[in-house]
Amino acid sequence: MRIGEIGKTIIEGELTLRKLMAIRLGRQAAFLVVAAIFAFFAVISGHGLLWAFCYQTLGFSALGAAATVFAADVLVVLMGLVMGRRSYMTPEEIRVRFAREHALNELRQTVALSAVATTVAGPLTRHTFRAVWGLLRSLSGRGR
Repeated sequence: MRIGEIGKTIIEGELTLRKLMAIRLGRQAAFLVVAAIFAFFAVISGHGLLWAFCYQTLGFSALGAAATVFAADVLVVLMGLVMGRRSYMTPEEIRVRFAREHALNELRQTVALSAVATTVAGPLTRHTFRAVWGLLRSLSGRGR
């Protein structure tokens, strides 16, 4: 196979893969939207059940039952804020960051090494070496 045909095959495979991923992610998004709608209605029903439980079973007044439901909501919101504000790095993220930094350091060292090698093996260095060698040969009496 020629390089062009191999490249075309690779691109077609990648496009097919991306299309299948888009279909899968779209299906997942649709299911998540349906789940979110039903979760919203479940939360509303849960509020009604909590209010009825506080009002009838615990003997709270209507205002006391509503205040209890509101306090439970505030407690859940505060817990969500506290837990959402934490920003600890996961072990996987730490491993990936170390790997990235290691790769960047290797890249820097490779670039520096190639720059030094280019300088040492470059035309300016060769001409300088020849001039110094010729000067040493002429000083030592071994002229051409």
